[in-house]
Order: sequence, then structure tokens, then C-alpha cells
Amino acid sequence: MKRLTVLGAVLVLALAFAFTNLSAQSRETKVVFVRSQAAILAHPAGAQVEELRQQAQTEIGDLVTGIQELEARLAAGEELSAEDNERYQALVTSANAVQERYRQEIDAAAQPAIQAVNEVLAQLAEENGYTVILDADKARELELVVYADTDLDITQMVIDRLSAE
Repeated sequence: MKRLTVLGAVLVLALAFAFTNLSAQSRETKVVFVRSQAAILAHPAGAQVEELRQQAQTEIGDLVTGIQELEARLAAGEELSAEDNERYQALVTSANAVQERYRQEIDAAAQPAIQAVNEVLAQLAEENGYTVILDADKARELELVVYADTDLDITQMVIDRLSAE
């Protein structure tokens, strides 16, 4: 008897759930994408960000070249002298420090652009009823999206709005 009561209660709950209009689904979902890096670079602060990235790439690249030369010698079976070992450690430490310094400088330089892009995205979402805005760069990098129609890309709208401000 208890088994029938429990089964009946489960059946009633399942039917109630199946025929209920869930409030979270009552609103249309509008998903769009933005290529965040393109939008950030379109902002006036974007030029400084790109300049810092190129400086970092050059400076870190030079250090990495020195590291790779020493690692190639090691891979070839050559034993490094104490001086070369010290140089290797100094190059690795310098590369890490330079990389961190540039990361901080780039983050600081990008903040005005990021803030402006986020404000424009909020405005566009409100004006156009977007419920979700995804970062196309990250979605592609992490393989989160298998397919997206190019009409869903609002990057140019963001760039145009940033240019108008």
C-alpha cells in the first residue's frame, strides 16, 4: 500500500512538472558573439596594448632564444660549465620576471578599453534584447562552440559604438 502511495505521489509530481511552464524558459534567448580582442584593440587604449605586446614579444623572444641555445647544447649531450649554468638560470629568471612585468603593464593599459567595451556590450544587450554575449575568441580557443552563424557576431557594432564615443 505504501508503495502505491509513493508511486502515485511521484506520478503526480512528474505530471505537474511536465505541464508547468517554467519561468526561466518564458523569455526568448538571444545569443550573440563578440571578438573581444578586436573590440579592445579598436579602443584608443588598444594601440598602447598592442605596442606593449610587441615589445614584450621582442624582449621575451630574445631571452627565450638564449635559453633555447643552452638547452640545445644540453640536448646534444654537452655539459654546461658553471658559468653557462649560471647564465641559464639568470635567463630563465629574467624571462619570467619580464613576462610578469609585461603582463601587469598590458593588463593596466587594457583596463580602460575593457571597461569601455563592457559598457558598450551592456548597452547593446539592453537595446537589442541580447540575453547572452559570448567571447568568440575564448569560445574558439576552448572549443565551446561547434557552429555559430556569422550574423551573430556583433563585433563591428561594438567597434562602431566605441568609435562614436
